[in-house]
Amino acid sequence: MAHIRDSVETPTPPKPRFTKPFMERANPRLLQEFSRRFESVIIYFSEVNGEINVGMTTGYRGLALTGVRGGAKFDKICFPPLLRKGIPSRYVMGHELMHIVQSKDGSMPRTERSCDIFTLARLPAEFLDLPPIYLRIPRRARECWTDPSRHPALAEAAHLLAIEAVVARRENARYISWWEKQFSQRAERIIGGQ
Repeated sequence: MAHIRDSVETPTPPKPRFTKPFMERANPRLLQEFSRRFESVIIYFSEVNGEINVGMTTGYRGLALTGVRGGAKFDKICFPPLLRKGIPSRYVMGHELMHIVQSKDGSMPRTERSCDIFTLARLPAEFLDLPPIYLRIPRRARECWTDPSRHPALAEAAHLLAIEAVVARRENARYISWWEKQFSQRAERIIGGQ
């Protein structure tokens, strides 16, 4: 079965353009792996086009910036130094790209919790390599997220419920609380009496 992406011509996703400080705190192998991971994630954020700068932050897990410089619009995402922290997870990359989408779409809420919901809905479950950052989830679910026997079911539940929450947002202003309650119930069933 063909995917929509296979039958619709889409523009080439932007490749990362690394800032000098970011490059200085990495090595060629890490930059190559970062680019590979980034390119696998950005295809789910078609609103982000043109050049995207990748810079460094030391105070956050990730940071997104949009603006105008010299009359030209720019998008920039920042991550901690690769040599110190390693390559950011696909989820963190997606979360920061979703912030850029939020800045471009005036109808989309711009909170961290809504960013988590929309990121969970956009990325495929196998890319949810970290639990949501700002949403309330059971402590045991957060602890079990990387357990290979539980991760696929937790990530799939998070993803499918986020899609429902995004659709429900039109009629339910409490869609984030709805997601948290539903996910908590499903997570408890997945984790069991551990």
